[in-house]
Amino acid sequence: MKAFFSALSTLTVLPVPHRFHQCDEKNLAASVVYFPLVGLFVGVLLASLFYFLKAILPPLVLAAVLLFVLVMLTGGLHLDGVADLADGLGAGGAPERMLAVMKESQVGAFGVIALVLVLLLKFSLFFEIIDKGRWLDFVLMTLLSRWAMALAAFLGKYPRVAGTGLAFIGKISSAQILMATGFTLLLSGFILGVSGLAAMALTALTTVSFVSFLKRKLGGMTGDGLGALNEKIEILSLFLLVVMPSFGNGGFL
Repeated sequence: MKAFFSALSTLTVLPVPHRFHQCDEKNLAASVVYFPLVGLFVGVLLASLFYFLKAILPPLVLAAVLLFVLVMLTGGLHLDGVADLADGLGAGGAPERMLAVMKESQVGAFGVIALVLVLLLKFSLFFEIIDKGRWLDFVLMTLLSRWAMALAAFLGKYPRVAGTGLAFIGKISSAQILMATGFTLLLSGFILGVSGLAAMALTALTTVSFVSFLKRKLGGMTGDGLGALNEKIEILSLFLLVVMPSFGNGGFL
């Protein structure tokens, strides 16, 4: 229970009962198992808002509302990772230099450009999903993106001697990632059948590729890298659901 609430407080801004909130290294590592469950919670919340507001708001406005809720609910955590990673990679040079740039509090030109592109893409995809009336796509989006972070934390190695990601990146056991994967596998199949499983397989391939890319560039996976990966998988999953209509059919819901 403590590990779940730790995951909830890490990935969202929702208040957590103090008795369940422990930020020790062991608890943070264990919390990664529950990342997909938190993703499910976030997705169900977005889908519920869509269901209740679709008769009141036009698709364009509803897309903006849902995107705003998602950003506020996560505290902009993943978008911050996008900006920091874009600035670091944009600076170029040795891994140490890029990691140093990523630690700076100011957002540079590359970070701003990346944020604008990500938000525009997500807004456009939200509009398309809403226009098609496919509320379950929001659930799959957040489920797969949070599982991708768990998988990357398992596969990656932290390149710094200290930092927020040190507690859980590279500290996940095989049993823990198998639990997270099994949960995601069952839900993906339940939501969208074979299409959901195909989307999960593509998520896995993208995650492995992303982890390998950051290992070459930065020497490992960082917390900012996990946030950027989350945004990448959200966009990728929605893009698949939009451009390939068959991806939106075949589940049990």
